[in-house]
Amino acid sequence: MVQNARQALVAEMESSTKLAKGLLINALPTLRFSKDLGIRLTAIVDSVRDTRHIRSWFEDMHGQPLIGLESEKIGFIHKPDAPNWFIKLMEPEAVAFRRLITKGSKSYGYLVVEADPSDEVTEVWRDVQVLFWLGTFFLVLIVGLVYIALRQGLTPLDQLAKALGNLEKGDFSARVETSVVKELTPIQIRFNHMAGVLEKTMAENHALAGNMLAVQETERRDLARELHDELGPCLFGIRVDLAEIERIAGEHLLTEIEEKVGSVKTITNHIQSLVRKMLSRLRPMTLDDLGLADALRDMLRNWRDRQPEIDWEWDFVGDFRMLPDTVQVTVYRIVQECTTNCVRHAHAHHVKVEIRLEAQALKVSVTDDGIGLDTNVARGFGLIGMRERVSALGGRIAFDTAESRGLQVRVLIPLKGNDNT
Repeated sequence: MVQNARQALVAEMESSTKLAKGLLINALPTLRFSKDLGIRLTAIVDSVRDTRHIRSWFEDMHGQPLIGLESEKIGFIHKPDAPNWFIKLMEPEAVAFRRLITKGSKSYGYLVVEADPSDEVTEVWRDVQVLFWLGTFFLVLIVGLVYIALRQGLTPLDQLAKALGNLEKGDFSARVETSVVKELTPIQIRFNHMAGVLEKTMAENHALAGNMLAVQETERRDLARELHDELGPCLFGIRVDLAEIERIAGEHLLTEIEEKVGSVKTITNHIQSLVRKMLSRLRPMTLDDLGLADALRDMLRNWRDRQPEIDWEWDFVGDFRMLPDTVQVTVYRIVQECTTNCVRHAHAHHVKVEIRLEAQALKVSVTDDGIGLDTNVARGFGLIGMRERVSALGGRIAFDTAESRGLQVRVLIPLKGNDNT
């Protein structure tokens, strides 16, 4: 546009100069009949100055303006309303006409006519401004529409990223809706299929792990019962017989027999102690005899008797008798592991155990004010075992800790399909 305007400006300047030149040539013969040359020259200059894009003046033989440029400078009559760089870009080469004015044998000076592109440059600059702002408006509009379109088109990708994040956190029920973007529809369909397969696989794994845990606890219960019912009475019978032998040996002063009997009794006591420990490890008998709540109270009272310097506190809410056996054993083992860690590693002064049975879940919390859990140290088999037990039941476990501020172990076990739910 600027290039075309500059060409048009040059052509218009040439046309206006030719017109003014014709007017001057027709008016110059009248000078010889004029009595006052100055008045006539002023009239001629004024008549030419009314022509568009033209200015004229009269100057002496030395080039000094006498008429028409008393208060003007050579160049633009009025500076265009445009920046200097645009004026230099648009300003055409000077188109001028000079005519020597003589009367008789005397020369008075030159009558000069020159093109003045001021108005035309201003008009072009205004057109450029209008075009610039119009282009800017449409550019902003197009960019805005492109942004809206891209945002709308990329929304499915954002939903897909969130769904992947949910999968990473273990929420395999995450799904994405198919969008109108045909290119993304196959990806979304495959993602939903993958999530469904993962959800089904995890459910099968949880069911398998839960079944294995139930089988394991059943085997342990049977083994503990056999040890208790078979080996226990035998050891008790041995102790009774040894006591009788010891009494008889004492009456007949059989010192050597008495010493041997004492040795056998010591060994028998040790075997009974080992059997009790094995029974406790295989299956906490108090859990079958007393139930979960009373078994935990009994365990915590034993800890209080053995560790009186620690303040033990517990709070059990709900009826745990109808809970599945695997859930009761898992809760008992978790509390047992946590309290053992509090005594062995945490150096705690206060330990609180909380268990709450709600409509859809069982919540367990063990809190201490010990040294906390160092996140930079690899976790032991006890913590890993707790996580595996909880995961086998489809639950979640969290370890909230801060250095020198204690540790809180939180467990959430869902109770789907139970009578308590």
